[in-house]
Amino acid sequence: MRSTNRLAMRLLRPFLCLTVLLNGISIFAPGGAPVVNAQQPSKPQQDDVLRINTDLVQTAITVVDKNGRFVDGLDSSQFELTVDGKPRPISFFERVTAGSSREEQLATRNGTDLPVITAATASPTVRGRTIVFFIDDLHLSPDSMHRTRDMLRRFLEKEMGSRDSIAIASASGQIGFLQQFTNNREVLNAAIQRLSPLPYDVHGYGIGSSVMTEYLALDIDTHKSDEKVLQVFVEDCMKQTQTFKRAAFAIAAIHATCETEVKNNARAILMQAGTVTQNMYASLESLLKSSARAPGRKLAFFVSDGFLMDAGPHGPGLRDKLDRIVDEARRAGVVIYTIHAKGLVTDFPDASTKTPSDGRERLDMAMVGEVAATQDALHALADETGGRALRNQNYFDRWVEKVLDETSNYYLVAWRPDKEEERLPKFRHVKVTITGHPELTVRAPRGYVDGPQPVTETAANERPAGKKPAQTPEADLRDALGDYYARNTLPTLLSLTYLNTPKNETVLTSSMQISSRGLTYGEDGKQPATIKLAGVILTDKGKIASSFKNQLNVNPLDAGKSDAGIIYNQHTPMAPGIYQVRVAAQDEKSGRVGSAMQWVVIPDLAKRELTLSSVLLGGQVLENARNKDTGPQIQLSVDHRFSRLAHLGYWMFIYNAKRDQTGAPNLTVQTEVLRDGRVMLVSPQRKVNQGGSDPERIPFGEELALQTLAPGSYDLRVTITDSIAGTSFTQTIDFVVL
Repeated sequence: MRSTNRLAMRLLRPFLCLTVLLNGISIFAPGGAPVVNAQQPSKPQQDDVLRINTDLVQTAITVVDKNGRFVDGLDSSQFELTVDGKPRPISFFERVTAGSSREEQLATRNGTDLPVITAATASPTVRGRTIVFFIDDLHLSPDSMHRTRDMLRRFLEKEMGSRDSIAIASASGQIGFLQQFTNNREVLNAAIQRLSPLPYDVHGYGIGSSVMTEYLALDIDTHKSDEKVLQVFVEDCMKQTQTFKRAAFAIAAIHATCETEVKNNARAILMQAGTVTQNMYASLESLLKSSARAPGRKLAFFVSDGFLMDAGPHGPGLRDKLDRIVDEARRAGVVIYTIHAKGLVTDFPDASTKTPSDGRERLDMAMVGEVAATQDALHALADETGGRALRNQNYFDRWVEKVLDETSNYYLVAWRPDKEEERLPKFRHVKVTITGHPELTVRAPRGYVDGPQPVTETAANERPAGKKPAQTPEADLRDALGDYYARNTLPTLLSLTYLNTPKNETVLTSSMQISSRGLTYGEDGKQPATIKLAGVILTDKGKIASSFKNQLNVNPLDAGKSDAGIIYNQHTPMAPGIYQVRVAAQDEKSGRVGSAMQWVVIPDLAKRELTLSSVLLGGQVLENARNKDTGPQIQLSVDHRFSRLAHLGYWMFIYNAKRDQTGAPNLTVQTEVLRDGRVMLVSPQRKVNQGGSDPERIPFGEELALQTLAPGSYDLRVTITDSIAGTSFTQTIDFVVL
């Protein structure tokens, strides 16, 4: 690793020009095709319908010892699998590391025979973990919401890896467009900021002075306590009536009327509470269906104050809905760990508990077990999907750390289902045990729904494969842009960088790289290929901020040349804010489509706080063969992949540096290379060269020798410290060593 005072300034000259000419510059692809800018809005579309192939049922299994540590070294002969009590032979078995390339490969073969990986097909790239935090804000008090936000912020700061894919979702939908998978910490922090407590207003008709809780309402509706609770509320109701106190016939009539009103009141409370829980389940089910398309095993942390599993005989069928959610979780490869956000609580009333009481302690006895009843559904969600439930603890952020450790490895087990067709979907109970080791704990989903699945409205409107009407290329591109998940039939990569120009506007460059070998060059392989491109830039509210559309003609690759890819750059002036960029490319001849998406946060330089441009990684100075007058052009690395024999060069610009009385800044820089959070290379702090013609945009560049790094994924972390202002700012970018 070496500083490049002289070398950096030589290479930075084109970058300095870039900040001046960015609005009109043409950045060339390796083949010399110029960039053409265009504006054409595109409307995002809905997600595709989830398809499940049940030729092979597979499930992830975690085996831990009495200390909660993962048990390694087991083989398939030690596992016993039963479905509805009947033994089933194991068709596939493998130990998998969460976030590995092998996990992604296995996930892409959903429902088919699973492949065997070889060293030649292994990728050095580590995908990272896929983690969902589902916040049940429909059942969350203000105090619990505060603890939940603190837990999420701690996770982002201490536990999240740079290649992890994280989604923060809420039952109410208040997070909005930010409720998507990303590894951008600023976007996730913005999602946390949108979480706020919502009022939970479930009430009856206001009969009497005693408060009827949902648990007591369920007692009344199911006659759990031999009508003792019912009589308490009937007596309280009768106290409100002053007429005909001494007339026996009037007392009997009032008693009957109050009894009817109390029962109706209980049913109304249960119906309201059941509807709230149904709405929460609907949000969770939608999230599970969407996450099914994300590769590999997913962890979901379900955070709630709890709710009743059953709404009684007159309420919504919550138990059946819970079974469907358990099945959706299994199909999506999601293991749910639940957190009771109230923390340490008991069934005994205290000053903060709004619970009724009567002189003969009938309600006190009936209330015993209420806390456990509100935790039953949380326990079922966790236990039946292979996770665990956290209850009666105040510091659940430490528990999240423990869960992440114990689920970093697991066993993948697959079996073939019974071919007998069921007329109606049926829940199949699955049990997995370890032969001869009763001391080991096996965590796995408890079952799945077998048989024909309900046909959704979207699915019913679709035609069988091969009979679906052909879409226009424009419609295919729109569908790809509207999808929350990338498509890869035409390999497409996206890289985003932003720079501030002397015009005091920040320009976002969206760089696409499309595989040349994924294109069709005619029947003889010698005809030019045509790529249709489209892109859309969305705000954090999901509104279109900008869009583009273009078409490129690509000549066939020369024999023996490597596939450097076709690179297209789109420059867009952007105001400060959070944006998601979605791009799509289509090979016109074959119809294959590829897409990619990425978040970016454009800083507000008007705040006059120290900040940095994007890290400009691996820039190459290219001569413009078509127009010598424009001078050299710059092409940054899009795929961030570098050979160990090469040097990795990076550049950046420093904005809003404070200055002393002489007008000079005092800046130092430190560069680190990390792998899986561990520092592999580090440079000593050094002064930033204060030269340059533009004091508002101070450049810095450096080169790193990669020969000491093993093949794999890394993070480059650059920290600039402003000694005058007493502040620092860090930018991080990932890269891969081949």
